[in-house]
Amino acid sequence: MCNSVHRSLGRLPLVVLGMLLLIACAEGTYGQRHRDPCRLVSDTEMRAVQGHAPAQKIPSEQPAGSFQFTQCFYRAPDVASSVSVAVGTPLATDSKRSGPRDYWQAQFNRQVKSAPGRKKKEPPMPVTGLGDEAFWVGDPVTGALYIMKGEVFLRLSVGGPPDQTGKIKRAKTLAFHALKRLDTGGPGTRSR
Repeated sequence: MCNSVHRSLGRLPLVVLGMLLLIACAEGTYGQRHRDPCRLVSDTEMRAVQGHAPAQKIPSEQPAGSFQFTQCFYRAPDVASSVSVAVGTPLATDSKRSGPRDYWQAQFNRQVKSAPGRKKKEPPMPVTGLGDEAFWVGDPVTGALYIMKGEVFLRLSVGGPPDQTGKIKRAKTLAFHALKRLDTGGPGTRSR
């Protein structure tokens, strides 16, 4: 009996290590799944807002320096009605998890002086009711809705008629759906 107890205790560290690895993998999978821009808007939601379900979802990743930037192009049968959803998340090596927030501060919370002779860009337009802070950047033809929530930011742009008010409204509707699914915290946290 003493030998069987001794053998069981000898295996205990391996069992504990195995359980810790499973938990770590599960957390990583949760974060990847809930930060995957191709999973943030459903086909039904896109059809309701844009009039078409996506014919294809095309994921991509772009280098962003101090944070990870992943994107999904929801290609509609009528390409002009397509949607783009992108997520800026902290790098795993960023212990402060500040990359996306630092980028946000540089883009939206600074006074920009335009160079002489250059066409002045429209300043970002604040949008209420989304995340910690949100802005529309663009004009009636092209534009995107940027939303900061927690340590993550979301960029959403919609195609369709060149009506800025309509684009903002459609982008906000899709953003509400995407934010429900988006993990905006750090490792081991889940958004509410």
